[in-house]
Parts: sequence; C-alpha cells; structure tokens
Amino acid sequence: MTDLLARSAARVPGRLPGGGHPRPVAVGALLAAGWALLAGALPCAALAVIGWFATTGGTASWALRVGADAWLLAHWTPVDLTSGRFSLPPLGLSLLPIVLLWRAGGWVARSCAVKSRADVCVGVVTLAVGYAGLVTLVAVLARADQAAPDILRALMHGGVLAGVAGGAGVLWASGQGIRLWRRLPEEVRAVIYGGAIGAFALVIGGILLVAASLLVHAGRIVELARGLAPGVVGLILLLLLCVCYLPNAAVFAGAFALGPGFAVGTGTLVAPTGVSLGPVPAFPLLAALPVSPHPPGWVMGVLAIPMAAGVLAGVVALRRFPAFSPESAALRGGLTGVVGGLGFTVATVLAGGSAGAGRLADVGVPLLPAALVSASTFGIAGAVGVLALRGGRWVWSRVRPDPDPAGDPFSRLRSLVPRDGGPAGSGEPGLPVQRRGRTAPGRTEPGHPEPGHPEPGAARDEPPTP
Repeated sequence: MTDLLARSAARVPGRLPGGGHPRPVAVGALLAAGWALLAGALPCAALAVIGWFATTGGTASWALRVGADAWLLAHWTPVDLTSGRFSLPPLGLSLLPIVLLWRAGGWVARSCAVKSRADVCVGVVTLAVGYAGLVTLVAVLARADQAAPDILRALMHGGVLAGVAGGAGVLWASGQGIRLWRRLPEEVRAVIYGGAIGAFALVIGGILLVAASLLVHAGRIVELARGLAPGVVGLILLLLLCVCYLPNAAVFAGAFALGPGFAVGTGTLVAPTGVSLGPVPAFPLLAALPVSPHPPGWVMGVLAIPMAAGVLAGVVALRRFPAFSPESAALRGGLTGVVGGLGFTVATVLAGGSAGAGRLADVGVPLLPAALVSASTFGIAGAVGVLALRGGRWVWSRVRPDPDPAGDPFSRLRSLVPRDGGPAGSGEPGLPVQRRGRTAPGRTEPGHPEPGHPEPGAARDEPPTP
C-alpha cells in the first residue's frame, strides 16, 4: 500500500511522470503546436467528409480540401475561388484553434522547464513558428484550381494567432502573466478590465438582438430551409454553419445598435436610420435582416444597448479599482469606455471580409465611423455612469445618514432570534456564550468558577482554581 501511494503522488509541474528531467521548452512547444493543429483540423475534415457522404458529387479529396479551407478561414486566411475571394471568417469556428492554442501553451508551461522570462519567450516563439509552419503546410496541400488558400496569409495569421493565444496560455500557466499584470499601473489595469467587459457586454447585446430578430422572422427561416432542401445531414451541417457565423452576426448587430450599421454587399447599409439591401444569398442566418427600408420608430431604442454597455464598463472598472476623487473617477470611467469602444472596433474588423465576387465583396462594418461612434459613446457613457453612481451614493448618504432600525424590514425578524443567549423577542444582547469548550468573560458555568474567584466554602488564602 505504501508503494502504491508513493507511485500515485501528484506530479510536480515541469517534471516528467517517471521523475526524470523535464523536456526542453522548444521541444514541448513543437509537440504542442502539432497536437493543437491536429485537434483543430481533423474535426473540420471529418465534418466535410460526412457532408460528402450525404451528397452525390465530388470526391473524398475534394471533401478534405473543403474541410481544410474552412479550418484555414477560421485563421483569417482568404481562399481564392473561381467566383472571387472568400475571406469572411467564421468566428464561432475560430474559437476552436484559439482554445486549443491556449491549452497548448498551458501544457508547455506545465510539462517543460519554464522557470524564467527567457523560457517563456522561447516557448512562445517556438510555438508560434512551429504552428505557422504547419498551417502553411496545410494551405499548400489544400490548394486546387477551384480553391486556392493564400499561403502568405496562412503563414502570417497562423503565427500571430499562435503567438497571442498560445503565449497567453504560457504566461497564465507559468505565473508570469499574473506578475506582469500586477506590475502594470492601476489606471492601465482598470481601463483594460472595464473595457473588455464593456465590449463583451455589447457583443452579448448583439446576440440578443439577433435572437429576437430570428424569432420575429421565423417563417422566413422555414421558407429558406424548404427551398434549399438539404436533407437531414445537410440540415445539421447548415445549422452548424449558422452557429459558426453567429458571432459575426452578433458583432454586426452591435454595430447596428451603435448607429453606423453594417453592409451586406457593396452599396448596402443596415442601420436604425434606414435599410438599403439588394439580393442576398439564401442563408438562414440572413433571415434576421430587416426587410423594410424604413424601420419602425421603436427600433431606435436599440441605441440604449451600447450606452448601457459603456456605463457597465465604467462602473465595473470603478468598483474593481476605486478612485476617490470625482475628477479621477470620471476620467477613469471615460478612458475605460474609450478602450471598450476601441476593443469592439477591433472585433468589427475581425468579423468582416469578402463573401465572393461582385456585390458580396464587401461585408462588414465601416471602420472609421464605427471607431469614432463606439469610442465616443462608450467614453461618455462610462464617465456619466461613474458620476451618476457616485452622486447616487452621496444623495443616499445625505438622505439617510444613520440607518433607522424601525425602517428596516428585517429588524422585526432579527429581534425574534435570540442573540448571544438573550431571550427571544427581547432584543437584549444577553450574556456571552461558551464556544468550543471555552468560557467567555462574563459567563460562569456550573462547577467552573471565574478566574480569580474561589469556590464557595474554599479558604480565602488558597490559590484560585484553574
């Protein structure tokens, strides 16, 4: 039994299971890059092969190329088709390599000898270079006359994605990221923390808008599905494709709520002030688009969503990193909102692209209007929200400087509970009670006199009973 317990001892980070020496950081990073690529590319290829089985045309190699192209699109790698360039990334599918690279970086930090900043740099650079090379190899193998991925973009985007996501995993698992975060000035940490939450809140609001629009236009979705007639397997794959592009739709809906709107083709605009659309592809997720060129007046109410997200960004930053003067609080809230707006602008850039030739070559959010409106809206809302919170607290403290027990709805309930030995309903504190075998001062137990007082009948000159 002792031998078994010794063998099942917990592993020490950086040590191999046999108690041997830890593997070099570069070797571990290359291994992590390999399994991260396989774990992400193989499911996409498997789904493409399943779809090929459900169809009557194409070959197995063609299906594998389709799966590889979808996986490359998740890395923001454009694919040149015979009908034009397709570069609209499925952000839902992009989460798969991001999570895998995060886990790969964490595995490198835990299984290798990552002890210093130099080790972290070696691990991140090796992971990025190795993953970029493997992504480029996949792009070369997937090239065909009908679909040719951009090899240079595959190399660049694969390396950047591995460096950011995998590097974050290495920093987090090794503890270097926490140390780096704590060394940043408090103002920087506050604006980054609150800005990230504000941008994420606007994306969540966009998801709610898309869901509400899909419910309103449910009949149109059913008509599109019937017109496509994909079959059972095709319907499941079509649903997965819609889920992959749902984050893109959420970002576009957030831009719609901000005001600048978005385009679904050259010369089109979908905004609260007006809608100008032409023919769109028969894709079920596009059924959420408004059809009336003049939206009803209540649609302008969606402008409150980015304002609420900006207020949330400022308030969360102030509660996590307090600022005591009103001027510094307002400045911190405003800067937090600006950072959140710029973060959402980056999300709009990542969500847009080209969906083919002709009118569909421009799908996304206009960059400059989105940056100006999001930064200004978030910044003003963050500063106003922080000042409103501080003003509300000040007014509340002036109105009720001393809490009134009679106005407390729970005061009667607390008076019914005996407090420290007092009678129920009396509200009297009573005497201290004995806890954990010790007698508190002011309370005597039978047979246990107070310290310094002899028992009744004992001689006065005797030492007190302990």
